[in-house]
Amino acid sequence: VVITGIGIVSCLGNNQNEVYDSLLNSKSGISFAEEYKEHNLKSHIHGKPNIKLEDHVDRKTIRFMGSGSAYNYIAMKEAVADSGLEEKDVSNFKTGIVMGSGGPSIENVIVAADKTRAKTPKLMGPFIVPRTMASTASATLAVPFKIKGINYTMSSACATSGHCI
Repeated sequence: VVITGIGIVSCLGNNQNEVYDSLLNSKSGISFAEEYKEHNLKSHIHGKPNIKLEDHVDRKTIRFMGSGSAYNYIAMKEAVADSGLEEKDVSNFKTGIVMGSGGPSIENVIVAADKTRAKTPKLMGPFIVPRTMASTASATLAVPFKIKGINYTMSSACATSGHCI
């Protein structure tokens, strides 16, 4: 494992400086989630990043991504820039990606399931597939960054980060 750069998209901020300032000022990033209340969930709070995805990910790239994958993309873009790596360093057969994720975009899985139950799967379009794949986290980074080495997405609950290492 080699960490060469840092990229962050979080409820504390969307880059190193914002997160550092939030930590220094004891900002939690946790906020009320109206949609959780509307769905009668027991908890009505979340830690959601405050970022406009379309300002950071071009239209052709984001169509393959759920919001989680878009956050990953923005963080990776920042990490590559922070590292000083050039495209030839990232896009070669010795560079791979092993990503940890709890799963694909649940929002998109629900959309796909609803359309299937309604017997209208043709209305899903081709871009729902990469948004709902188990490997969406690594696949949606490997393609735009042209990573040619190994490509895995790990999903093993609380052990995910350990398994990635």
